[in-house]
Amino acid sequence: MIKKRKSMREQVYEFLKKKIVRGEIEEGSRIVEEEYSEKLKISRTPLREALRMLELEGLVETREKGGVVVPIITKNDVEEILKIRIALETLILEEVVEKFTREDFEKLDENLKKTESIIEDDDKASEVFSYFSEFNKLIYEVSGLPRIVTLINNLNLYLKRFRKLSSLDSSRRKRAHFEHKKIIECMKNGNKKEAIEINRAHLMESKEFLINLMKHRDNK
Repeated sequence: MIKKRKSMREQVYEFLKKKIVRGEIEEGSRIVEEEYSEKLKISRTPLREALRMLELEGLVETREKGGVVVPIITKNDVEEILKIRIALETLILEEVVEKFTREDFEKLDENLKKTESIIEDDDKASEVFSYFSEFNKLIYEVSGLPRIVTLINNLNLYLKRFRKLSSLDSSRRKRAHFEHKKIIECMKNGNKKEAIEINRAHLMESKEFLINLMKHRDNK
């Protein structure tokens, strides 16, 4: 197999994307071309191309007077993103109930067991977040709807930093894990309608939690 080497543009794009998603480049910050070209020791051309790619994903905005800025996520953004995610995940669940195999359920059960073994441990909150992400990924893969999965993954990028913060809250972790177990229980019983309703309620609770986090941020 011949592996294509990543272009400079792709490398810069991935570097900046990771920094933005992790919150290392903060919301409202300007990305100054001169500063980053010097920092990364590259010309401005691949940097500009990378910024255009990030702009297409909504991770940066070009403003007339402010240059390139990482947008501040608002309450309205969270409302819209979660509404879209509910609609897309409903399509996923509609599809997967009939497709799940015994092996698929075994993988999900193993994920739930691993999560439960550390759910009480505040020091392992980031690991719990990883298991939550894996849980979703396992379900998405069974759906056979790659375009919808791509849309969901792109939406989640906007909220990843806030979702990670929510995993620090012990009660929210436990509640999310309980809801995941209920969804799988319904899917095993072929109860698609109830699985969809539980998932909808799960995402609505996530929305309220994220909005409260943002209120706390805005009041600082």
